Amino acid sequence: MRRKLLISLLFTALSAALYAQEGALVNDVRNHGVGVVLRNNGLGLSYQHQSLPVMGSFSRWLYADFTTFRHNRESKVVNHQVENRMPFVYGKLNHTGFARLNYGVSRRLVQRGVHNSIGLDIQGGIGITAAFQRPVYLRVERIRDDQKVVEFVKYSPEEVPDSEQIIGYARNGEGWDQLEVRPGISATFNTAFTWSDYAHFVKRVNLGASVSYFPGGLPIMAFRDNPKLNTSFFVGFMWVFPQNR
Repeated sequence: MRRKLLISLLFTALSAALYAQEGALVNDVRNHGVGVVLRNNGLGLSYQHQSLPVMGSFSRWLYADFTTFRHNRESKVVNHQVENRMPFVYGKLNHTGFARLNYGVSRRLVQRGVHNSIGLDIQGGIGITAAFQRPVYLRVERIRDDQKVVEFVKYSPEEVPDSEQIIGYARNGEGWDQLEVRPGISATFNTAFTWSDYAHFVKRVNLGASVSYFPGGLPIMAFRDNPKLNTSFFVGFMWVFPQNR
């Protein structure tokens, strides 16, 4: 299913890009959209840059976002055998965030008027993505010289073989000096609904899907499969500038 979706997204974006190279682009006016995006495996901020095409034509489209990423097998637990306990995901190796930058085309299907109207665009693009991974550090309760002590430990199945002594995550500052960046490729397909009210405030709702592929793998969980190919569906809300277009 994921392979079929990736092939479909890549084909749509590539076909549109090839068509655009033949001179069908209209770039008379540009706009920018900034907002929030909610994915089935994370949330974050998003940005779009595009021209406003004539009805039925293609225009250039740039999409970027930065989101958190949650493995579909993550499940938080609480260790009730220790004090000051906090929820944690047992077996999680790395905290992960995604940055995407896709370039492609947008096609106007419904033209938006100036006041109190809705426009519809379909958009597709391909590009690069990067996964930012910070190792998971845990607060672990251990016995040293017959006394209980709390230690900050980088998680690994060898270092922490079970969850009985885990209190929770360590401080947020732990592990940033070991941040790793893993490059990949991605494709995004989006349907954009843009509307404006009588006060000229232009807004946009995005409904779409993205596929990201990491050739070198993406280690997130110790005891689960970590697929190289990751698919996500999203909904986003944006404010569009300039507001008078």
